[in-house]
Amino acid sequence: MARRGDLLLGPASPRRGGHRRWRVRALLGVLAALLLVRAFVAELVVARGSMMAPNVLDGDVLLVVHRPRPQAGDVVVVEGNDGPPVLRRVLGIAGDRFQVIEGLLYRNGQPMPARTVGAFAYRDGDESGPQRRQQLLEETLETGRAHRVLGDYEGAARPWALELPVIEVPPGHLFLLCDNRRLCPLDDRLGSVPAARVQGVARSLVWYGDARAEPPASQPFYGAFAPLVSGVPPSGGNVTGEPRK
Repeated sequence: MARRGDLLLGPASPRRGGHRRWRVRALLGVLAALLLVRAFVAELVVARGSMMAPNVLDGDVLLVVHRPRPQAGDVVVVEGNDGPPVLRRVLGIAGDRFQVIEGLLYRNGQPMPARTVGAFAYRDGDESGPQRRQQLLEETLETGRAHRVLGDYEGAARPWALELPVIEVPPGHLFLLCDNRRLCPLDDRLGSVPAARVQGVARSLVWYGDARAEPPASQPFYGAFAPLVSGVPPSGGNVTGEPRK
């Protein structure tokens, strides 16, 4: 190698950008994998609103699995009518007939088995929101899967008694309702939704939001993977009153 003053002449030394390019490619690969997982496998979703109380409250984080076949009792993410996706519970499939008489849900001519288990207190919104108390009921499907729903406000001046005519679920549709029957929008109470609009099934509650007054004592990790469908789903919040048969 020859020297001319302070300038060295000879073959160029290898560039140091090789490792940097490798790191960038690795990062892009990880991001692509995460996007594929989110699109086709599962993702974490933050719930907004109280339509699915007492099981899911505002700010709760859910694990949502994509592209499964929903079953009766599942909590699903479904495309909204003209807005963002919403959470609803699957109560029936094609061929089922539903009706509501004085607030009581009937499936195929028979009332859905339900029992009052007390009252439920929660905050409408974050921890600074107003506290609400509603009747807490446990509803059981013919498959044996159970979930809790909210009825009228405690101490309401007028009893709430929703009436809906018979609805037969057409082919390719599911019957969906909110768990918070008192707050569910009227157009969504009609419930017959194309199955193709379901984007995923919420398998478990990963983390509690601030709307919960107190997390259930049975969840020491503050809601880590609490099931949304079981014999007795997570109540979350404050459950008061003696169970009544």
